[in-house]
Amino acid sequence: MIIKNTLPQIKAAFSDGAFDLARWRQYANGISPTLAQKCLDDIAGYDFQKEIVPVVQWALAQDLSPLARSFAAAVSAWEANASSLFSAEPEITVVLYLGLCSGAGWATELDGRPAVLLGVEKILELNWQSEQDIKGLLFHELGHLWHQQRHDLSRNTEDVRQRAVLQLYREGVAMVCEQILCGDETFFHQNKDGWLDWCTENFPAIRADFLRRLVNGERVQDYFGDWCSFRGHSDVGYFLGCMFIKHLRLTYDLQEIAALPYDTLERELFRFLGD
Repeated sequence: MIIKNTLPQIKAAFSDGAFDLARWRQYANGISPTLAQKCLDDIAGYDFQKEIVPVVQWALAQDLSPLARSFAAAVSAWEANASSLFSAEPEITVVLYLGLCSGAGWATELDGRPAVLLGVEKILELNWQSEQDIKGLLFHELGHLWHQQRHDLSRNTEDVRQRAVLQLYREGVAMVCEQILCGDETFFHQNKDGWLDWCTENFPAIRADFLRRLVNGERVQDYFGDWCSFRGHSDVGYFLGCMFIKHLRLTYDLQEIAALPYDTLERELFRFLGD
């Protein structure tokens, strides 16, 4: 695995603390000749000056040394635990970089290789720079890449139910992989301010509501993303997805789960939600 910590390059590129798109392009293209355009394409639907620039500018004013320490600790934890999930050293590139708000973690491809992009500006905005946060974020995105290597997850569908099933499946597998790499089957990087206790106590209601939405063809975005919430709690879908994959592991091994055909997946999910 190739690790690229570009915090020193960020300091050099923006030594005056002022964000400049031309300098950012030069910095990003120094990491990869395709990175700058990849990020710009990803945020094409946003108001760059109002939604992107203020976040990046604010991030440049922050102390990056705690994040540097957390990233180093997360990489060390990965090196110690990688064999618990990956059978061989994966050909993956991990980049800690100043992005354009594409996400704190992004499992994607860069220069023909699977890649995890960790966006400094979003990590800081979400206050996810602790060692536990960065370890969870890195391991979660690596879990997505592990899954993608075993299943064609590029399926595009206009069917609301299928999108919901696949999203819960993907995030559930990544969450279980994260726990495996952490060596802790109870670990959730989202667990702050009683989040896990609330999810556990409300598990029957969470299952019932998700099932109702699937049956009625309703969107499930409330369950995913820090900007959304279900009954006042964000990221509840990561808990539900993780519990679903753990349920499947009573019948299948993780390799089999990672490659389940859609029809089997949907049937098993309805059974799980209806129990």
